[in-house]
Amino acid sequence: MVDIDPRIQERRIEIIRAKGKKRLRMLLLVVLLGLLSLAAVLISKSSLLDVDEVVVVGVDSGLEDLIVTVANIPKSKPLLEIDTRAISTRIKKIPSVESAKVSRSFGGKVTISVTLRKPSVLLSNLGQWFLIDLDGRVLERVSELPSNRQYPIVEGNFANLKVGEWVPEQALFAIELAANLPSVLLADISFVSLGDEIELMLFGEGKILFGDNEALESKILAASTILDQVDLAELIHIDVRTPDKPVLCRSVECSYDSY
Repeated sequence: MVDIDPRIQERRIEIIRAKGKKRLRMLLLVVLLGLLSLAAVLISKSSLLDVDEVVVVGVDSGLEDLIVTVANIPKSKPLLEIDTRAISTRIKKIPSVESAKVSRSFGGKVTISVTLRKPSVLLSNLGQWFLIDLDGRVLERVSELPSNRQYPIVEGNFANLKVGEWVPEQALFAIELAANLPSVLLADISFVSLGDEIELMLFGEGKILFGDNEALESKILAASTILDQVDLAELIHIDVRTPDKPVLCRSVECSYDSY
């Protein structure tokens, strides 16, 4: 039997011990991670991380109650089990809500930050009145024409229009136009009429043939200038479809084509 050099033997023992220590460290690490995971699960299920309060920011008290109801976040529900994206999606189905951000804090507080849509025009549609925002969403139905004329009026003819829906795409230009008419022109406009082309109906009599959405600023300038400088008695129409050659018509024989 060959004797092993003591130094080699000692080195082998050191290697075996090192491997044993490494395996022990790995085992301890696995046990520690398991304990931490178990602790995290137990804490998440405990009352320490339950929902204690739901706060809505950006709305009045009336709409706040509706948002809390739609959010449907039970008290004592674990914070980590709250699906913030699903809650936000539900809240944005409320017609007047544009965006909703849901955040959680470890004090048990859930905050819902809401941005509301703003009415831009009043839509007269088949005998009904609706408030519409600039994106074309139907925000609210009103029982009658408000006396203060707070919003410009657009006249439409859309069947089965309901609150929370979107107006047809062809109405979007008329809505944008009505919402952005300068005050000097808006003061003379009774309502914006939808059809094959846009027409601005004047108070009293007459109308402005506006056409499509091309050369928008030039058309508004031409219409404003004529309304400011010309006697509108017996007016039939003002045609600004070609804004550099506007036509003022007082006779039924006038051609509607200004091209």
